[in-house]
Amino acid sequence: VPSFFVVSGYLFAAHFDYMQPLKRLSRTSKRLATLYLFWCLFYLLPYNVALIPVDGWGAPVKFAHWHFYMWTLSWENFLFGGAKTQLWFLPALLCAAVISTPFIYLRKIGYLLVLGLILFGAALLSSPYRETPVGFDPGFFTRNGPFLSTVFFASGVFMAQENGEPRNRLLLGYVLTGVGLAWHLAEALWLKQHYDGPTIYDFNSGTLAFGIGAAMLGIYGAKPLQSRWLVENAKYSLGIYLLHMLVMDLLYPLNRIWASTVLWSLVLPVLTIFLTLQLVKVLLRYAPLRRVLS
Repeated sequence: VPSFFVVSGYLFAAHFDYMQPLKRLSRTSKRLATLYLFWCLFYLLPYNVALIPVDGWGAPVKFAHWHFYMWTLSWENFLFGGAKTQLWFLPALLCAAVISTPFIYLRKIGYLLVLGLILFGAALLSSPYRETPVGFDPGFFTRNGPFLSTVFFASGVFMAQENGEPRNRLLLGYVLTGVGLAWHLAEALWLKQHYDGPTIYDFNSGTLAFGIGAAMLGIYGAKPLQSRWLVENAKYSLGIYLLHMLVMDLLYPLNRIWASTVLWSLVLPVLTIFLTLQLVKVLLRYAPLRRVLS
């Protein structure tokens, strides 16, 4: 997901119109706001029929009501969280684009990166580091909104300036991906062992290097990412992201049976992506759905 922010920033800056600086932002904002509203409302539908055999006929309605409750729990969640877990990405991306536009127009990318790092630092201190001696509790979830997204989006903007030798940038991408992944996992394990923080550390300081490095592999053409299957299915990425939680909900009965097994932990992500991909391909046959899935 951090890599999505980086690639989005790269494309946003690469197609930025300096003669009409608000044109690109307006189009992007309308697109993201429409997607956010549509999918928040969609996830309020009682679609999860997989709950009926386990919890009865009223379970899908209760499930939908829970989504409505979570979405409207606070103004923060209503604007920046969404009715389903993954939808926070859309308003976060919108925040990053709004913040970045004046810096891009003024060609002050360095200042944008500094601001992004400050916001990311605040997110670290108030989320994964909240229970550490340097942490604090701001009273809201700082993964959402501009806190996590801006530094990654700004990194993509910086890459769009075409600085340096492409081969060196690709090598740097490999290094950042490997080091960042090891760093992310090691830090998450250390925090979990020493502090009573979040159940899942979905980001920490290592995520910065990992997310940027992984995006660089895509932007600069890493050979493992140039397989025919990946290239052909790349256009379904948005649909997969938006619908994968729906597929996971429908797999609930199987997840309930096998959740404690290691094999299911390995099978579930692959099965979810495969089934979601097939679902997206079917839905894209209908023209009205293309606007909200691609």
